[in-house]
Amino acid sequence: MAFKLVVRKKLRVPVKGTLKDEDGKPVNFDFTLLCDRLSQEEIESAIKNSDEPVREFVQRVTHGWEAVLDENGQPLPFEADNLNAVLAQAGMAVVCYQSYLKEVGAVVKN
Repeated sequence: MAFKLVVRKKLRVPVKGTLKDEDGKPVNFDFTLLCDRLSQEEIESAIKNSDEPVREFVQRVTHGWEAVLDENGQPLPFEADNLNAVLAQAGMAVVCYQSYLKEVGAVVKN
């Protein structure tokens, strides 16, 4: 099968994991970030730029989300303060970053 070069500018990033509640029990999370798709060169530049923390990288490339709910189970609007609140959860920025890197790249198919 041929390779068709198409420049894709957006990317859906599934983010799945767990956070422990106050009793130490795992609480699953599963949502999707809507992100800008960076080129390999842009990703390498961001990785080399140690001045940009992972959290800021995620904030920079994310422009929306799906399935993020408030404490009452209602959809939480995407805005900077809400994104900051999500990323303030310990480890969440790293999970989002790793999920982004997994989704943005080509993968081997057997």
